[in-house]
Amino acid sequence: MKLKQLFILLLIINSSALISVVFILSEYQRAVDQLENAYKMQHRSLILADELRQSSDDLTRMARTHVITGKDMFKKQFHTVLDIRNGDKPRPKHYNRIFWDFYTLDENKPKLDGAKIPLRTLMKQAGFPEEELELLYESQRESDDLTNLETKAMNAIKGIFQDRKGNYTIKKEPDFALARKIMHGEQYHRAKIAIMKPLNEFYKAFETRTQQKVDEAHETVKKMETYLSMAVLFLIILFIFSFIFIILRRIIHPVEILNKGMLKLAKNEMDIDLPQKVFMDEVSEMIGAVEVFKDNAIQLIESQKQNERLLDLAGEGIFGLDSKGRFIFINPTASNLLGYDSKELIGKYLNKTIAKHLFSKGAQQKERLMLIQKEEQTFISKDNKEFPIDYISTPIYSNNSTILEGSVVVFSDITKRKEYENQLKKATLEAQKANRSKSIFLTNMSHELRTPLNAILGFTSLLKKSKHIENSEKQNINTIYSSGQHLLSLINEILEFAKIEAGKININPNDFNLFKLLEEIESMFTSRCEAKGLNFSLNIDKSVPKYIKCDEKRLRQILINILGNSLKFTNKGYIKINIKAKDSKLLVAISDTGIGMSKEALKIVFKPFEQIEEKTHKHEGTGLGLAITKELIEKMNGKIEAESKLNKGSTFSFEIKIKKIDFVQEKEYEKNTILKVKTTNNINILVADDTKANRDLLVQLLNSYNINTVQAKDGEEVLNHIEKHDFDLIFMDILMPKLDGLETTKILKEKVQTKDIPIIAISANVFEDDKQKALNNGANFFLPKPFEEKDIANALQKFLKIDFEYKEEKTQNRIILEKDLAIKIADLATKLDGNSILELLKENDIDEHTKTKITTLINNFQFDEISKLSTSLYK
Repeated sequence: MKLKQLFILLLIINSSALISVVFILSEYQRAVDQLENAYKMQHRSLILADELRQSSDDLTRMARTHVITGKDMFKKQFHTVLDIRNGDKPRPKHYNRIFWDFYTLDENKPKLDGAKIPLRTLMKQAGFPEEELELLYESQRESDDLTNLETKAMNAIKGIFQDRKGNYTIKKEPDFALARKIMHGEQYHRAKIAIMKPLNEFYKAFETRTQQKVDEAHETVKKMETYLSMAVLFLIILFIFSFIFIILRRIIHPVEILNKGMLKLAKNEMDIDLPQKVFMDEVSEMIGAVEVFKDNAIQLIESQKQNERLLDLAGEGIFGLDSKGRFIFINPTASNLLGYDSKELIGKYLNKTIAKHLFSKGAQQKERLMLIQKEEQTFISKDNKEFPIDYISTPIYSNNSTILEGSVVVFSDITKRKEYENQLKKATLEAQKANRSKSIFLTNMSHELRTPLNAILGFTSLLKKSKHIENSEKQNINTIYSSGQHLLSLINEILEFAKIEAGKININPNDFNLFKLLEEIESMFTSRCEAKGLNFSLNIDKSVPKYIKCDEKRLRQILINILGNSLKFTNKGYIKINIKAKDSKLLVAISDTGIGMSKEALKIVFKPFEQIEEKTHKHEGTGLGLAITKELIEKMNGKIEAESKLNKGSTFSFEIKIKKIDFVQEKEYEKNTILKVKTTNNINILVADDTKANRDLLVQLLNSYNINTVQAKDGEEVLNHIEKHDFDLIFMDILMPKLDGLETTKILKEKVQTKDIPIIAISANVFEDDKQKALNNGANFFLPKPFEEKDIANALQKFLKIDFEYKEEKTQNRIILEKDLAIKIADLATKLDGNSILELLKENDIDEHTKTKITTLINNFQFDEISKLSTSLYK
């Protein structure tokens, strides 16, 4: 199975597993809620049942107290309890707590601050079954009977008695004996027992029912916990399988072996081990491409050896001349044709030996080197025999291609010309073929590596934005993303060096804020140094201009390469940058306290594919970083030097030519994190790519912006869709079957109805020639693979005027002070002289951030922080 198909399948499986975990979590929460509700119902029911029992006890206590004391307060409380229970008076908010015991004195009055609601209504709302409610009702009815006895006793002490109809209409002398007999007699106790008997039965039924509910809820929670554990375990196993089997075994491990093999091939070492093609995927195709390159490289080496043998065995005479026209080498055939031994001619002048009859006294250098072609030329042999020749002469120039250093002359007898020319032509064609194979290999490697990397990095970026992934899984996704970025950087280094060797690197000077660039570099490496326990400092001399003109991109690349190298080999101490300016040159020195280098290592430190070997340190990378840095500095009319001592550290010093600028309109800070699109206005975009994973990546990204998309897998489908739909923009892959992206773009730009549609070319071939071909065929913009979300967003903003809502990101501004001023401020800070510091800030031209920062520290009396800050700027 192809990697892109495998990644899509794993994405679907992982997504399904995540959805299952989320579903089980929701069911688990629902079960917990049910358990909590069961406990709440149990508690609420107990409170209501207890209130019924407590109200009966309160009524008994109040009636007996009234009978004994005769106080009307207890009789009033007695009737208040009945009214609250029957819903005739408001129920106090905290009635289920201890209430009436606090109102036994005359001056205490109860606060009835709740709603009017009968106890029976509360029982119904609590959801009691009918059989339990009937028990509660029976208890309440029995309580009412007891209340009648209590009422009869309380009226007896007032001298009020019942008539035959049961109404209290008869008035006599108070009968305290009757009242006490009623309140303490057998009838009263029987009534009291009658209340508690159904209440006791209710408690039994209630406890059985509520405990059953609680047990059922507990069982459900345990079941959900089991399901959740199984789902999480499955997800972990799935992720480990994906990472170990797919990422490590099928991608990283074979690619590392490929990388080592490619480095050896670059050094013309043909004895390399390549991984086996176990799976018929993109990595296997890459292995096949490396095998082809290896075979072609072997052919190239054999061709070079063959050329050397041809020089010795060739039927033509071949000799070389220096800039003054003296022989520097001569092959055996030339010696035989001329009759001289090669030693007899080496160091002799051509115009004084075999060609003395061809030159006049005032002959020019090119003529004396036989670089001016003339017909019917002849040479003179040692025995003064003149014979006609046919020759080819080739100039030899210095590295800068301006100084003529000599020539190579190939000559032959006219009769054998055709034969020898054909042999040389054949050898030349073989060499050219091998060189073309190398170029094709680099192009194919770039395309084959970047195509799967585009899907890996793209879908990983989408997963990083997901809100349904746990932190531990996010860390793993970040590891995949950083590994992909590391692999991409290795590929870019190899391609960068290939461009340098081919002379395709251009230096493009631009105006920019040097301090802002240095601030970004400082921010980038400060945190990385802190993570290793290193001190990082950036010291800018007052001679350094704020605005300059040079190639900003290449200067950033140079600084990052050297600092990254220092960070790699430094485990304690510091990394320090000192920057000065002199005579239109920027002077930079980067020092560290790392492992250092020996004298032998210093000799090869700037050579490609060389890495310093040290047993205690493991080095990663291609060994091209410093070689690329040296080439870039030299192309910027500068030079670089290195000083180092073993176990002491190293210092890399370089200078480049710059031009001071008075002012630069600075670009706005680039936002990285997109939250959402403000408006899309029904935009339609066509995505054309023969690789489904790359189409899916772009489509998911655009759909997240609420942009409508249509897909096409080749140029023919693009033309078919154009006939049926109107599109606002087209993302066009270059390499597609049937009709490729270049030809499709050319056709669309020639049609009146489609020529104004913006076309953004996307390709894994990232050489400048590929970009120029796309633009020459009508593409409006070029994006290399792998691309990032911000590249797509910038393209949409440029051509469709789409507004994005970004996540606000805080930037760290750097404190900038000249050395002399920093010393003065540090001295005043030790004296706690804030007013003098403020005067210095007013008198000198200082940026607003620095001024605000120091003023804030003064206002907060943080003079120790001012001292540390100022001292760090000039140490």
